[in-house]
Amino acid sequence: MPNRAGTFTIEIRKRPWWFWALAAVWIPLEVLLLQTALASARESESRAAAISWVAFGVLAAAGVLAAIVQGRSPGRDDPANS
Repeated sequence: MPNRAGTFTIEIRKRPWWFWALAAVWIPLEVLLLQTALASARESESRAAAISWVAFGVLAAAGVLAAIVQGRSPGRDDPANS
């Protein structure tokens, strides 16, 4: 049903259980990689720090992308469905 002029509808959808399970693994792994990168840099282990920073960045980007993609409904932003 279309909205009347001047009204907005906010739709809240639950995420599946497996999304939260992956998030529960992802967050501690991000913290671990961040701590490893900082500790390696402090100990002048530049290779280990660089590897940890790259792994931290890739995992962070993948997690943010997964959260964005999971939150979108299929076909909603498709102009062909308008």
